[in-house]
Amino acid sequence: MTEKDSLNTIPVSKYMTKNIVTATVDQTIQSICSLMHKNNIGSVVIVRRVVDGLKPIGIITERDIIHQIGKVELFSTQSSVRELMTSSGNKDLITITSDTSVSDAISTMHANNIRRLPIINSKDKKMIGIITNKDILKTGLDERRY
Repeated sequence: MTEKDSLNTIPVSKYMTKNIVTATVDQTIQSICSLMHKNNIGSVVIVRRVVDGLKPIGIITERDIIHQIGKVELFSTQSSVRELMTSSGNKDLITITSDTSVSDAISTMHANNIRRLPIINSKDKKMIGIITNKDILKTGLDERRY
């Protein structure tokens, strides 16, 4: 089996991070930056709380924050996350399901110029994980060992 064939058959659930750091739209940029710093991460998934879980509605990344700081003269860390998060406009948050192949995840990331993909349960659309470009690098390293 070739490395490419393996990536076509390995589900993202094998490499996804299950403990996702989340926030809600009413939180401030300052609180998001604090979460990122405390957890040593580059993004926070913005969720809406539903009866039996969390529904991802957006994502905010270090890049989103830096781009906003760079384009305005006065930046307030007390601004709402709603103003900066990806998917705050008309675009829906791009997600995949846990049975999506690593190869398809790579294609989705490349086609949409993104580095992180929230993973949802295909039945109830609740978030169960996230896969990042770093996680995908690990798949290549694992495949090279065999």
